[in-house]
Amino acid sequence: MEERCYRNEFKHIISQAARASLSSRLNRILEMDENSKGKPYIIKSLYFDSLYDEALKEKIDGAPSREKFRIRYYNQDLSFIRLEKKVKEGSKGYKLSARLTKDEAVSIMKGSIGFLRDKKDPLLLDFYVKARTKFLKPKSIVIYEREAYTFRPGNVRVTLDYNIRTSRDVSDFFSDDLPMIEDGEGKCVLEVKFDNFLPELIRDLVQVNETMSTSNSKYMAGRLMWG
Repeated sequence: MEERCYRNEFKHIISQAARASLSSRLNRILEMDENSKGKPYIIKSLYFDSLYDEALKEKIDGAPSREKFRIRYYNQDLSFIRLEKKVKEGSKGYKLSARLTKDEAVSIMKGSIGFLRDKKDPLLLDFYVKARTKFLKPKSIVIYEREAYTFRPGNVRVTLDYNIRTSRDVSDFFSDDLPMIEDGEGKCVLEVKFDNFLPELIRDLVQVNETMSTSNSKYMAGRLMWG
């Protein structure tokens, strides 16, 4: 498990037209991050919540401190699956992750988590305790495409997430044929993450006239799409 690295994070909702314009601008000046390999990539996440949907309710209520667990993989590559915990404390947050095999991920999805007691990774042990005490269960799948850029000064990462879809068929997380609900508004989520300062160049680059700040998470948005 990585060390805690607190980072600032700004989120904005923009249209697909603004995304295309911004993408063109970013592509001329910034480097795409190493995960991109020069093109967007697909992120697929399975979110967990407690018996009483504490993570969802805390997000809706705007609780200053909150956390959520998810299993995530990229571009349908089952050789690199991670359990992640994302923690938000005020305006900053951090993310921790631990590798899982597909069999381990399937066991966790089915609630067979006894094997986690023998793991040495603190995150896996933390998930085990929370799953037992808060009755964590898989609640929602979210899939989207990401275009990601980096800028070394300030350790900045700019991402454009779009084609956002969600599913409640959590048992079929690894299936390529999931029934999905698409975001009917066709929105794009612009995220800007940085350590201690945001360079003026990046501030200027990400400005679009229609930008609307938001605190909505993809997990919350996905859950609310289903009503």
